Amino acid sequence: MTAARLVVLSGPSGVGKSTVGARLLADPRMARAVTATTRPPRPDEVPGRDYVFLSRAAFEAGIAAGRFLEHAEVHGHLYGTPRAHVDAVLEAGLSCMVIIEV
Repeated sequence: MTAARLVVLSGPSGVGKSTVGARLLADPRMARAVTATTRPPRPDEVPGRDYVFLSRAAFEAGIAAGRFLEHAEVHGHLYGTPRAHVDAVLEAGLSCMVIIEV
């Protein structure tokens, strides 16, 4: 059995991260970490599936508590990868994909 790994897909907007990610996620040994953001949900987005939607205060508290593996401000909104999401995927024995902007 192959060990679970953390896979980071990173690139500028529009480069094809989602397309490559969808191909990788077709493998049942792979799961995606859900990113957190402070921006409001779009009409077609489902909280917990597409993003974890947080207030700026809650996000900043998470930063201070070390709950994010990485985080950045993009166009006035915070985005980050919750450590707990990655840990849960890896502990389930799956490789965890994180899709982030550069």
